[in-house]
Amino acid sequence: MNLFPVNHPLLKRFDRWAGPALAALAVGLLLLETTRPLRRRTRPRAERWRRNVLLAAPSLPAMRLTLLPAMVGLTRLAAPRRVAQLAARLPQAPRLVLEVLLLDYLAYTWHRLLHSPALWRLHRVHHSDLDMDLTTGWRFHFGEMLASIPYRAGLPALLGVRPATALGYEAVFEAFTAFQHANWRLPIALERRLAPWLMTPRLHGVHHSMVEHETHSNFGVVLMAWDWLHRTRRLDVPQQTITIGVPAYPDPAAQTVAQLLVLPLAPSRPWARPDGSVPAPDPALRALGELAE
Repeated sequence: MNLFPVNHPLLKRFDRWAGPALAALAVGLLLLETTRPLRRRTRPRAERWRRNVLLAAPSLPAMRLTLLPAMVGLTRLAAPRRVAQLAARLPQAPRLVLEVLLLDYLAYTWHRLLHSPALWRLHRVHHSDLDMDLTTGWRFHFGEMLASIPYRAGLPALLGVRPATALGYEAVFEAFTAFQHANWRLPIALERRLAPWLMTPRLHGVHHSMVEHETHSNFGVVLMAWDWLHRTRRLDVPQQTITIGVPAYPDPAAQTVAQLLVLPLAPSRPWARPDGSVPAPDPALRALGELAE
């Protein structure tokens, strides 16, 4: 049985429709974050874009050749399982809703696992970016893509999620990853309306803060419901008070593509700057939270 059917018709359909749609979204977000930036840049855009695109060069093909095909191939392997057989008996509409909610919850829990000590070695490549914009959403180590296969493809298959639903959700997942990383200043009134329900650029900006307890918040990909349920939601951090990045990696000269590719092999560092200081929030500024209810 082929567990990675890279030429499956569902994957060809994904390439034909999701690929151009995500590319058009990326162009639109690049224009919006150029004309309406949310946070002030601290590093030259060309420096970061080159680095992030080069890091994406192996990770995006790794996703297309392994993770996405596994969403199809592992479903065949799991089809005889009782859970999958029970799921097949559900009416179409309720089944689709349950599948999408399950996939989004798995995305939330996987993101939390990425902040555990073992997987943080991979995920810190993403978080160590010293600014955040659309290209940060492409800045993932290819090892992180490979590590996600058992959880993001295997678990849905075992739980009876259909491959078409998994791939459809993946397109939404990629769209929201681009949206939430974009340095785009939505009108504050609109973002306040969206924030209780969906992950937004301001909310995800908090997640990339150098303040540790802020980084360990707002893990959702699409829905904010999981952060609310698990009490990991933060709305009270103004964007202009946030310093983006990981305090142990503040030197842009030490973030070459070669160094970032081997970073998962390096020992973990404490959540502190090289001089030992630990970033902390300013209570007076945090009291001005933009999205606080």
